[in-house]
Amino acid sequence: MTKIKRYNAKKLYFSERITTALRGIFDHALTVVEAPMGYGKTTAIKVYLNKNATCVLWQPIYSNSLSSFWKAFSSLFARFDEDSAQSLLSLGFPTDSTLMEEALRIIRATELPVRTALVIDDYHLIETLELDRFIEFLTLNQITNLHIVLIARFTQLQSLEELALKGYLHYIAPRTFEFAPKEIAAYYKACGISLSDREADELHALTEGWISALYLLMLEFIATGSYALENNIYNLIDKAVYMPLSSEIKEFLLTLCIFDSFTLEQAVHMWGKDNAGELLAAVTSKNAFVRYDGRARTYYAHNIFTGFLKEVLARKDSRYRQELYQKAGHWYLKTGDYFAARRYFYECGDFDNILVAVKEDHSSDYTAENKELLKKYLEECPNEVKARHHNAILKYALHLFVYNEMALYNKTCGEFSNNLKADASLDASLRGRLSGDFELLLSFAAYNDIKKMSAHQYKAWKILGQPTSLYDARKSWTFGSPSVLYLYYRESGRLAEHTQDLRKVMTYYTRLTNGHGSGAEYIMKAEMHFNAGDFMDAEIALYKALALAQEKPGQPQTGIVVCALFLQLRLALMKGDFPGAVDILQKMRTDITSARRYLLLSTADICEGYMYALLRQTGRIPQWITEGSVHSSRLMFPAFGAFNIVYGRVLLVRGEYLKLIGNAEHFNRIAAVFPNLLGHIYTYVYLAAANKRACEEAKALSALKSALDIAMADKLYMPFVENCDYIKPLLEELFASGLHREGINKILELYAVQQKATEQIVKERFPNTAPQLTKREWR
Repeated sequence: MTKIKRYNAKKLYFSERITTALRGIFDHALTVVEAPMGYGKTTAIKVYLNKNATCVLWQPIYSNSLSSFWKAFSSLFARFDEDSAQSLLSLGFPTDSTLMEEALRIIRATELPVRTALVIDDYHLIETLELDRFIEFLTLNQITNLHIVLIARFTQLQSLEELALKGYLHYIAPRTFEFAPKEIAAYYKACGISLSDREADELHALTEGWISALYLLMLEFIATGSYALENNIYNLIDKAVYMPLSSEIKEFLLTLCIFDSFTLEQAVHMWGKDNAGELLAAVTSKNAFVRYDGRARTYYAHNIFTGFLKEVLARKDSRYRQELYQKAGHWYLKTGDYFAARRYFYECGDFDNILVAVKEDHSSDYTAENKELLKKYLEECPNEVKARHHNAILKYALHLFVYNEMALYNKTCGEFSNNLKADASLDASLRGRLSGDFELLLSFAAYNDIKKMSAHQYKAWKILGQPTSLYDARKSWTFGSPSVLYLYYRESGRLAEHTQDLRKVMTYYTRLTNGHGSGAEYIMKAEMHFNAGDFMDAEIALYKALALAQEKPGQPQTGIVVCALFLQLRLALMKGDFPGAVDILQKMRTDITSARRYLLLSTADICEGYMYALLRQTGRIPQWITEGSVHSSRLMFPAFGAFNIVYGRVLLVRGEYLKLIGNAEHFNRIAAVFPNLLGHIYTYVYLAAANKRACEEAKALSALKSALDIAMADKLYMPFVENCDYIKPLLEELFASGLHREGINKILELYAVQQKATEQIVKERFPNTAPQLTKREWR
């Protein structure tokens, strides 16, 4: 091995095999680059794209956090359209087909330059079935000008072969990056070192063409004039890279190795001295394991080097490591990344600052990942620490309610109450404010029992006399339910009373929460009138609701608006106005996306699914509903029973009678939690219809009687009207027996109107897909 006088160990070299393989990126919607760590895949792709792409969107992956991934993914699009980036961020990671369609719509609306490459580096760290499904979805939809590149040590993409066969995917295998002896010689020559054929063969035998080992051996040869392959890559890094560094630079690198990437400002914060920029310049000039991305203004350390530094850090005493983690936590606290702040504070056992981060976090991150981490942190947090952070504990308890973690919610409320009483350091003003917020929080525990909720909220208003800081008016008041009546109808014979109670409670609640849920009381009144067949009063009440829900500019109560529009849709169907119903659905989706209340896109699907289920157009019902995949949606637990109402009708029109009978117990169990009587009524109606089709006449009549016994006391006719195409003979039989004659007579009158409207819509709009019903079924 001969050393030429001038050399450059940072010189990059790419074989013709690598260059040829990379040319395929812009011929495909998706490229998967797979090779072990240190094979040079990231560097090769970055250099190639910088030369050949018009625009490169580069997203490195550092953890398995989907929420962190989505935050970074969304921000990539800010360079084209800040509004699109914000919309994607508000959407959250798309877990179902509805949300994926919305993400696709947002990305497509963004004007991307020709030959835009979206690179996800270290994809294996984040890869899940959900993310694979999303990537495949984007690939199959072939967004104009966008080419996706996944860089991974390995991938489990199940559709890889199928996508490749169909021409969507370009696969670059690990062997592409393995240097042959002639390529090793060419690489070393480019760096200023001439190799004989024997030396090149020897290096190939030692390294198997692995570029990282070749690079480290080159550094050792340049420094010492010889090389000896170590059995551990970290030993090579230690000898060739780390040991030659000054003690100051070594210490500097250790303070930053807990990050996979960092900014200059971050480095200054962690180092605490004014020469951080000089040290970074020295580091990046001396080796290729730390690089600076000028566009992102971010430094990146190679995984191999970071892993080595973390092993060095692990040998330091625990106090040294804790100080680093605490500094990192304070950095993220200062920059508003509360998720990361909590993680670093947890690493150093700083529970006080974990709770500070909980208090300061005003996001609505109700992901499963966030839930489990919050539970972990707070379960390990000593009570004496919790006793110092009352506001944070109130916020945590609110999260638990949303997550339906009621046992833990009750326990947390008990701890808060005891700690508040025992805290003698609080002045009267702060104690009163905390007590008022706590009363509001306790009202959620009484959810669905309007009188009990009202008592807590009245007390909260008397204590506070001003809006709470605990609750964000942008959160969904309806939890994703398309019906307020579903949420708050709990006792048979008392629907009118419930409606009046809700009107009273909203007087105080909307003041406490800056208008949260405005108009809900009129939606419930409108739904009560609609279900009684009083369509004129229903329409008047829903317009009152819309006026209140849209009263505050820039802060519409979109969940309430959606409920109003769903009721308008049902009224349109009763009139046979299918175009009007479709326009209402379109307006619903527009209102949701304009307000970025993406949770409600699942609600819009429910409304659409119910419409087509009423018309028996099963092929037009959103797939996730036909599959019963409520857990893949953004609906919160209190709305699950509303989903079951739609899903039950879907099973009915698809002829899955036994499956419906089998699910009925589950439907009733969900409806019984709060309780939600409307869920029980529909479930019994569906049971009656399914048992009728299964030739179980006695069970069918018994189920229908149970539904009537609950509903007729409150004149809730429409659940029966909208399903009369299945239960009319059963109603006639019960009528003949003298049971609920007045109510059944009203149901049949309304059904005559509904039947005519439905027949008209099906005949005019779906002439080739009209369901084949018997005369008796249409009768």
